[in-house]
Amino acid sequence: MVKKLVAGVLIILMLGMSGVVCFANNTVNKPSGEFRRPRKTGEYFFELLEPKRNITTTDKNMLLSFKAPRDTNIYIEIYHNTSIEKDKEKYILLHDPIDITVGALQRGWASIDLKSGLNKIQFMVKYKNGSEDSMERIINVMDAQEIKQLFQDIVNRPTLSRWKK
Repeated sequence: MVKKLVAGVLIILMLGMSGVVCFANNTVNKPSGEFRRPRKTGEYFFELLEPKRNITTTDKNMLLSFKAPRDTNIYIEIYHNTSIEKDKEKYILLHDPIDITVGALQRGWASIDLKSGLNKIQFMVKYKNGSEDSMERIINVMDAQEIKQLFQDIVNRPTLSRWKK
């Protein structure tokens, strides 16, 4: 009982002290690897710096950052899940794709707006030699109460309470 009370108080303090709550979400079975290749002559790389993995957050505004060689074109498409059923996904495009050409700093940034629920960010990379890569991230936007309930459900799971004993 005391452990549950302490865990609950810590969760409430964490939520109350920060305006934005964000944690890694490894439950979605989607590829989340990074495309990294050695920087040798003739080879290209794309590295997604933020978000590094699929996450759940309370913030609907997100800054994407990435590294890529100069003159690389990056197309970013943002989709939102409109499916009513929890087990199914039906993504629709939120707005026109964002087109970014990487400059001399070999860095790129984009600010995006997300909707509550599941959002998919699709990155399509076209290097100046003509080769292409792609990557996607799943961002789950929830309000603070939903995240609080999610933490409480995790703390109250029967298997977790067995391990505590």
